[in-house]
Amino acid sequence: MANQFTIPDARELLYLVKEHLDQRRPFSLVRIGDGENFILAQESIHPVQDLIAMYNVVASDRYSGIAIPNLEARDRLLQAVRRATVLGLLHQTDCYCWYPLTEKILSHYRITPRLTCYAFINHYCANTPLFYELFRHTRILLIGRPMARLREVLERRYQFTGIMGVLDLRNYHDLDRVLAQLPRFNFELALISAGANAKMVAVAAMDLGRVGFDFGHAADNIIKMDEKGLFAWGSPVFKPPPGRIRSNPGIWQARYHLPAPQGRTGSLPKPVTSR
Repeated sequence: MANQFTIPDARELLYLVKEHLDQRRPFSLVRIGDGENFILAQESIHPVQDLIAMYNVVASDRYSGIAIPNLEARDRLLQAVRRATVLGLLHQTDCYCWYPLTEKILSHYRITPRLTCYAFINHYCANTPLFYELFRHTRILLIGRPMARLREVLERRYQFTGIMGVLDLRNYHDLDRVLAQLPRFNFELALISAGANAKMVAVAAMDLGRVGFDFGHAADNIIKMDEKGLFAWGSPVFKPPPGRIRSNPGIWQARYHLPAPQGRTGSLPKPVTSR
């Protein structure tokens, strides 16, 4: 599966998300990095102590937001991976804990994702003006540690008008509180920067009939570029993509063999550790 992603680039993914928003259809992007690999591999691919011996930082929640051992979190994360609309995967094979471990996990759990993309596609999405043009007026809920700062940047520099709120999510202990708060917000798109916990939130947003986007460290990169006086793609001025942005109803549904709209269901490459 490595290097054979069904969604080859950020532009394709962004238009697919826009299509779901326009048709009010649920969607989730879930990305698997090395942190998620260690959680999913607990007592299935390797004993927990062997995983900690490989990379002892995973015994702390400071790395992915979930410390191992935590089999409950493993099972919840597994369900998010199984149910994601699009699954983001690493392709790098030079370290066992990157794609080789992902491959073992997918095989062990008999997961065959229909739609895949590169695990770091979030960075490419955030680094193109198209992202800001498409979603500037979308009703957005921001979830995660850096999101209060990101809200200020999006509203000031990119003139976002639809940010509905911010929820703090730092570790697994915060997860159920955040999940309980989701239905209170009238959002269309959730951007989630919360490590491994983001995967469960993305699928929960999908279950509400919304779009959940595992945004990762793309949020931090937007903030860092703003601190340098630059837009996310490194320019001091905003340069919108050429031509008129438009969404062609049905084009992505046909391309990716998606089911017909049913309405809402409820009310680079390195460093690889940069999620």
